[in-house]
This record gives sequence, structure tokens and C-alpha cells, in this order.
Amino acid sequence: MEAEDKNKEVDINEVAMTVEVSPGVIDRVLKGEVTHIVMQLGEDNQNDMLETVEGHLILVVDEKPTTYHACYLYNHGEFPYVIKNSLQFLVLTESDKYCLAKIIGVDMEPTVRFNYQGSGLPIIPASNGDSCLWEISFEVLPVPKEPKRYLMRWNPAISSFTEKDYEACVENMQNGMFRMNWSIYEWEEARRGDSFYMMRVGDDKAGIVFNGQFLSDPYPSDDWAGSTKRRMYVDLLCMNPVKPEKVPSLSLEKLKEAIPSFEWGKGHSGALLSSDVGEQLLELWSKEKE
Repeated sequence: MEAEDKNKEVDINEVAMTVEVSPGVIDRVLKGEVTHIVMQLGEDNQNDMLETVEGHLILVVDEKPTTYHACYLYNHGEFPYVIKNSLQFLVLTESDKYCLAKIIGVDMEPTVRFNYQGSGLPIIPASNGDSCLWEISFEVLPVPKEPKRYLMRWNPAISSFTEKDYEACVENMQNGMFRMNWSIYEWEEARRGDSFYMMRVGDDKAGIVFNGQFLSDPYPSDDWAGSTKRRMYVDLLCMNPVKPEKVPSLSLEKLKEAIPSFEWGKGHSGALLSSDVGEQLLELWSKEKE
């Protein structure tokens, strides 16, 4: 399921947390100058913690104690940490502005260690305490209100990205995602946060093999094929991959039948889809993922 159609299928309040940010942060997130949102858990918000639940201290967000958790009981020198799968987005707010940002990574670091005295009671640091507060850094990618959609193409027979490379990417995914870069032909209007679909071509497994978002604006680099010319590339955040050994459920034949006006099997990698074709492809892809 794409980030852009998440609002159509679930209540955004179930998968997002609202975070107030300093002036100028949203513009910098949109430009890619800020990629991480840090939340410091400490004295100012420790009253949000509940009594222990199954041995863990839980941080409340919008009175939903299972939405987001930040403080675990200390356990033999280990600092275990988990984020519930439903937390997928941050809604960044700043005065009268807001920005929906997809969480694409999480880093955490224990900060204050203390002895838990009960909900709402002061935190008194203790080097051998039974509990610990954390600093959490969310890596985010903005979700444009009206993203452009691109079709990338991959022919394993001629590409520098091989079948084995794809198998390794799928095997080593983190949080259901992997990252890579790819050449883009129609790059002039492409921007960080736009959506793409990866079309496998050239063999009996032709079809859409994964989708995702652009992690960067286009940038120039050497030709992947080894020529002296320069190409434009984008960094990709890749999601929902088809298993390498499987034929895509959204096959080339299905695409030709459903949207015959577009040439699916031939063309450059990085073709900007018209709004009509993009909407039809989004609908087809969402049905296949269901």
C-alpha cells in the first residue's frame, strides 16, 4: 500500500502522531535539509507515562497507550525498545502549517536511568536504576499533497542491478523497506517525495515488482552502463516487493489490458505518468495489495 493512499483506507489518527516543530522546520523537511525529527523524553513529559503494562512503562499519545511506547524497565543491562507497527507517520505542525511525513527509520538512545516510583512521580536519576528514558530520532520523508508518479523500468538481462542484487535487497529489508538509486529519464519535474512503480521488463516475470517514493531530488552521476555520458539519478525508498522467484500479480498482461493507451513494456526508465494513467495505476496496485 502506498503512503499517498493511506488516508483513503484508514483513519490517519490510527497511524500518525502529531508533533509540534519549531518555525522553519517544515520548509526544511520539504527541501530535504532536515531528515530526522528528534523527540526527547524527560522531566517535561514523564507525567504522560502509565503504570507498568506487562512489565513495561508506556508513553501515552492522545490517550491511546498502545500507539507509541518509549520507556522500558531496565533488564540486566539491556535497553529493549519497540515501536508499534501502526505508527507510520508524523504530522508536523507549525503555527498554521502542517506536513505529513512518513517514518522510514528510527534510531534510539537511552538517556536518563532511574528508579520508577509510580505514574506522575518525579524522576530521580540513578546509575543502577530499574528504568530508562529514551531519545528517539525518527527519519522522515515528506508525503506531497499531490505527488507526481513515475514508472521506472528494470531489465535484469542488461541492468547493472542483477537478479541476485534484488534477492539481497528483499532478504535484507528493514521495516519492510530497502533503498537504492536508479536512473531517471524525465527528471526535470521530479522531486523528493514523489511516487514511483518499478516495472520489470524483458522476461517472463514482467510486471510491477515494487513501488515507493523518491528519497532525493534528481542528481547527476556517471552512466551505470559505463559510457562517458552523464545520467540523472534519484535515490529510492522501495516497498511492497514481489518475491524474486514469483511472477508479479500486476503483470504486464494485466497492465496492457487495463490501460492499453500506455506503452508498458518499452521505453525509458523514469517516465512521468499522466495524472489519468497514474490514478489508474494506483487503483490497480492498491487492489493487488489488498
